[in-house]
Amino acid sequence: MPRPILAATFAALILGGSLCAASAQEVNADPAAAPAGEYKLDKSHTSVTLKLTHLGLSYYTMRFDKVQGDYTFDPAHPEATKVEVTIDPASVDTGDAGFNRQIAGQVFEADKFPQVHFVSSALRSTSDGRGVLVGDLTFHGVTKTVNLDVIYNGLGRGLLHEPRMGFSASTVLRRSDFGVTKYEPMVGDNVSVLIETEFSK
Repeated sequence: MPRPILAATFAALILGGSLCAASAQEVNADPAAAPAGEYKLDKSHTSVTLKLTHLGLSYYTMRFDKVQGDYTFDPAHPEATKVEVTIDPASVDTGDAGFNRQIAGQVFEADKFPQVHFVSSALRSTSDGRGVLVGDLTFHGVTKTVNLDVIYNGLGRGLLHEPRMGFSASTVLRRSDFGVTKYEPMVGDNVSVLIETEFSK
């Protein structure tokens, strides 16, 4: 076997083994095992997806590409958990650049309301690894209290061996509650919000 091919084969085996080892790490599902302190949202491993009906024919989806946030946690006092997240509504991604501009400009009015902001006010545990995160959501210039159903996916280690916590969350909002009524009734009022995120310490 020629040396370049042999070297590439060994590199692939080594890299593949490293990736498998990282993906096969043990995840601790007990929130009490997580270190207290401040965590930063990992933008590369966070998605905020919206889903709503279009003409009664499909559940159309879109996501935001620019999300940032912080998370403060104390396992001795989980009810004092604090989460703050900011989203750029102009970063909406539908898979179509022209439609992105249309949604950002005509629906979200991102020039006038350049931020979507969420800050938590309470955390209620409902069962092991699950809870309801209550907070104020400011969107399109309107602030409403919302409840996020949260699943704690566990504690692991990132590639730099830093503590890393993962969560899934969801809620359903009425966009009309925030003054966003463009294209009704062709486009549904109820919006499902699906969140996958990791916070690293």
